[in-house]
Amino acid sequence: MERVKRERCPVCGGLKMVNNFVKYEDGTIRVYVECAHCGSFVARYTLRRYTSNKPFESLLLFFRKPVDSGRSVLKRIEAFTEEIEKEFKEVKERIKEKEENQKIEEIICGIEDN
Repeated sequence: MERVKRERCPVCGGLKMVNNFVKYEDGTIRVYVECAHCGSFVARYTLRRYTSNKPFESLLLFFRKPVDSGRSVLKRIEAFTEEIEKEFKEVKERIKEKEENQKIEEIICGIEDN
């Protein structure tokens, strides 16, 4: 079962965050999340893949290899964009319907409410 939750600051409970991005020499990509309200450290994420609000550019960079035809690439990009937009809307709706009460680390680690 999918579980959804918005990231909140553990200090002030704020929802506005700043993502501090770093790509290390070994290729590891990490995002250090900071509360925009109080400046507290909130979380660190290690990324495997990044997709921005410009899926076309993200997908082209991801595929960076010889491609079939322009038409087939365009179809894949359109499908990718639709998928991302659909997932984003579904997550927002799920959060409205029933946002988890547990901390994100508890959800990730599979700790169940008692």
